[in-house]
Amino acid sequence: MVHAYSDIRKSRIFILGRLEDGRSFAIIETRWQPSLHINKTESENLTRILSPIKNNNNENYEILPSSLESFNGEELLELRFKNFPSRNAAAKLLEEAGIASPDSDIKIHDAFLISLGIRGPLEIMGESRPGRLVDIVFQNPGLSVPKNFSLLDVPLKLCSIDIETDVESKKILAIGFSLTQWNKNTEKQGLVRVLAPKDFGLSGALQSPPGHKEIIFHPDEKSMLIAFLKDMANADADVLTGWNFLDFDYPVLAERFSYYNIPFLLGRSDEEAKFFPGRSGAHGRVYSAAALVPGRQVIDALRVMRSGPQRLSSYTLEAAAQAVLGESKSVISEGEKKINELKELYQKDPQSFGAYCKRDAELVPEILEKTGLFRLTLERASLTGVSLDKAWTSVVSFERIYGLQLNARKIAPPAANAERRVTGAAGGTVLDPETGIFPNVGVFDFRSLYPTIIRTFNIDPLAHARAKNTSPDIIRAPNGACFSRVPGILPALIASYFEERRKALETGDQEASHVYKILMNSFYGVMGTASCRYGISELAGAITSFAKKWLIFSRDWFNKKGFRVLYGDTDSLFVESGLGDEAPYAAFLDWGKTLSAELNRVIEETIKNEYGLESHIELRFEKPYRRFMIPPVRNTKGESRGRAKGYGGWVLDSAGSLTTEVKGMEAVRSDSTPLARRVQVEILEQVFKGGGLAELKAYIHNIVKDLRGSRLDNELVYRKRLSKPAEDYTSSTPPQVKAARALGWKNRRGTVEYVWTLCGPEPTALPHGQLDYDHYIESQILPVARSIAAAAGWDTETLLPGTNDRHTKSQMELEFT
Repeated sequence: MVHAYSDIRKSRIFILGRLEDGRSFAIIETRWQPSLHINKTESENLTRILSPIKNNNNENYEILPSSLESFNGEELLELRFKNFPSRNAAAKLLEEAGIASPDSDIKIHDAFLISLGIRGPLEIMGESRPGRLVDIVFQNPGLSVPKNFSLLDVPLKLCSIDIETDVESKKILAIGFSLTQWNKNTEKQGLVRVLAPKDFGLSGALQSPPGHKEIIFHPDEKSMLIAFLKDMANADADVLTGWNFLDFDYPVLAERFSYYNIPFLLGRSDEEAKFFPGRSGAHGRVYSAAALVPGRQVIDALRVMRSGPQRLSSYTLEAAAQAVLGESKSVISEGEKKINELKELYQKDPQSFGAYCKRDAELVPEILEKTGLFRLTLERASLTGVSLDKAWTSVVSFERIYGLQLNARKIAPPAANAERRVTGAAGGTVLDPETGIFPNVGVFDFRSLYPTIIRTFNIDPLAHARAKNTSPDIIRAPNGACFSRVPGILPALIASYFEERRKALETGDQEASHVYKILMNSFYGVMGTASCRYGISELAGAITSFAKKWLIFSRDWFNKKGFRVLYGDTDSLFVESGLGDEAPYAAFLDWGKTLSAELNRVIEETIKNEYGLESHIELRFEKPYRRFMIPPVRNTKGESRGRAKGYGGWVLDSAGSLTTEVKGMEAVRSDSTPLARRVQVEILEQVFKGGGLAELKAYIHNIVKDLRGSRLDNELVYRKRLSKPAEDYTSSTPPQVKAARALGWKNRRGTVEYVWTLCGPEPTALPHGQLDYDHYIESQILPVARSIAAAAGWDTETLLPGTNDRHTKSQMELEFT
């Protein structure tokens, strides 16, 4: 994996990384001349527009015929510049003049790599010399894409960093780091540097506790920061990381180095590391906080965890460590309580405080290794050609992949600021659900429906741009979008990803399989995104319109066969099998495979007859439910209908075992209380086993009795995420915002924990009042029970025995105490 960046002032490109033999290297490229392209029709006033970049009456550029053609098939001119500043100045002048250039927003070093077809790994040919901050340096070598290269062959070094700060003084109290060599069974290295408390008795010299060389105390913050820089130089890591690293640790480090006027030399050069706060940009683009550390890549482990396949109820380091490693931190509180506990630990036991910081740094690479997320990030970055911090972004990754393919075809991308019709990606088709509880239901789903639709119908930005609506030889989607029959870039990419994923699955490589799967599935969304240069609503709409066509086609086919379709959503159909409760799993499997094979043949013939195309669409039998439930909901008019995207089932597996599964309801909603999630699963299991209304009432009676007896208090915590800072909520104040404001949150997003008391929502991190059990009964227990009872066709008004569920508080207390 390499890290490339540009030195604009001296017109140099730097590429740094690590060789297969473990040596670090730097490439200095000074020969390359950057370019901009414009349509030939817009060249009339070019000399006048670019006159400001003349130098001593000499042109700093030349105008050449381009080897590329425009995205729409028009002739282009290439403006080739003698230096980097002239190129950037020209890009600005062209934009001000209203002349679109397809590559003006592409960074110079990225344009260089794209021109060579390099996505990450590279092969170097040339002489080298010893380096000062790296092992060897290459000056203007030959570069090419290596064949049969594996990231597993490169001994990358990963350094995890964690800091602890004083909220009041803003000082850093401790900096811990852990250095590991990825994919190698090498011993971890690391230490923590701690700012000695005032009464610690440290006077000038560094000090370590006896037997703890990895904990070093400093008399002042400045000396600690300088020592940390030396640690980083000695570690010579390829990748820097940490938990919430880019939104907290890294910017705090940058600020404290600036405070002391210490050059922030965190990289492999004499250029300072930089921090870029998150912001909103032009053309709908949103930029998250980012870092530039010359010669090292930076990833935020929290962001990577959120992007990975494993879902957590909370994304604190504590929650991730428990879920992944089965380990709890020494301080597990949150919010103000955690701050106070750490402050007390720092004053009374600074050695344990330092060990806490060091362990936080160690947890991060352990989590990334155990989940396979670091390898996933490397694989995705290598596949797409973006840097590690952008590996999980959809738009940037798509633009790089597609741009590389266009360059290979000698076609320029469309300009990023070009006018496009983008209104967002339409959602999937949802068929009206039947309400009730049904026996022996089979689930059919289309395998990778959107990617297979793209392959089948040549849905592709270039094929769309080159299609002529008047041509008889086009592919027309149900939404009216037209596509050329010339094989497009996107279908070919997806075909290659399908093949690579198949190989990964055959070899048991789940990480690689996941990378290809999520990359393919992201293509639909980016084509309906305004911030993507290839985004056009017609493209995304073509995919969903074809998906709707084949979902409805399949429903009608099942109905004609005499099978009732209870529900359908995007790529799945839920079909009554007609089998009895005595039917084993094998009977379901035979039934489902037979029907899906027959329907696939019908779809294949229909596509060939209507479009003259080969179908890649494949329906398959996914699983059987011994019992399947869709609850009713009421609309604003009081009318009852089936609940879309919310259902429960009793899944039958090959061993004959039954497992309760819930989709889209309280049991899987992170913003429901643990009590609501447990109650829903337990009631469903009771009903699926044949329990009636009397059993349900008895269950609710016991739950409410335990609730009022304060025996369920540990299941009453809400966890809700703030999508924006608490101060930005002006039109409404949701409970989680009230809790965040009570904690004093400013300019901060994240998950808030709170309970509902007689005074309303109060954060768990602060002392709070008496819990409002009436609230939990009415909002967390009864709605769940009523929903399931309504699906069963039972009376939903009197679930609390002997009442109409509209108690006063005193009546409830009298009955259940």
